[in-house]
Amino acid sequence: FIPWGPASIQVALSKKSPYIQTAHRVSGLMLANHTSISSLFVKTLQQYDRLKARGAFLEQFKKEKMFSEGLEEFDSAREVVQQLIDEYQAATQVDYKMYSGVPQASTKSAE
Repeated sequence: FIPWGPASIQVALSKKSPYIQTAHRVSGLMLANHTSISSLFVKTLQQYDRLKARGAFLEQFKKEKMFSEGLEEFDSAREVVQQLIDEYQAATQVDYKMYSGVPQASTKSAE
């Protein structure tokens, strides 16, 4: 476990769901948010970068009114996902509480 977060596991049990037919008396749901999800985002960005470099599927978007003047929306979305990856990767570090959201390379060049 990371030193800046509580090392705990929470379990909640509820009565049988009225919406799902099951033979069990108890239902369960687990929602987890942990840093290993960043690997999925990394793979997604790698695939996106390869498709964009080839220009794959872009013609379909250029036909739409929203993208008639350019595909900057895609670049903006890619940047947001990259920031999310950076945040998750920073969360694995001991000094995460000091994380400012500014990449380390940018911080050094600003000094």
